[in-house]
Amino acid sequence: MKESLEEIALYYKNQGAPSDQSALLSCLREAQQACGGMLDAEAQQILADVLDVKPAYLQAVAKRISDLKLSGASHTLTVCQGVNCSREGKNIHRYLEDELGAKPGKTFLGGKWMYQTVGCQRACRTAPNVRVDGRLMTGMTLERLKEILQKG
Repeated sequence: MKESLEEIALYYKNQGAPSDQSALLSCLREAQQACGGMLDAEAQQILADVLDVKPAYLQAVAKRISDLKLSGASHTLTVCQGVNCSREGKNIHRYLEDELGAKPGKTFLGGKWMYQTVGCQRACRTAPNVRVDGRLMTGMTLERLKEILQKG
């Protein structure tokens, strides 16, 4: 596996990655496929070493691209932490963290969901806002969130 990931990273490094965003995304997608559908910490470290970047950089890029997975979770729930979303979505945060035990950067509900928090999503008028598998959902209610989590 390590040789395969090094080969992939070296190929895309020669194509301009990591400074060429398109080459970097192609690298991450191909590496994810070679790893069975997710980029775990070990894979991220191997790629980072070859591309001469920190694993945190690759994580930051991958978190913004909905088809890149950093865990084995089937779905990703990203909750906005902006001022309006935090105020309007207090019950959402309480439910996720207190009742479900979700912690940012960790999976929950038996590993089915990855929980992430981010800064302002620039949709303040329709707070609270969350992203489900990368898709922005505005005006989120606790009832709607429970339905989404149950279906997922």
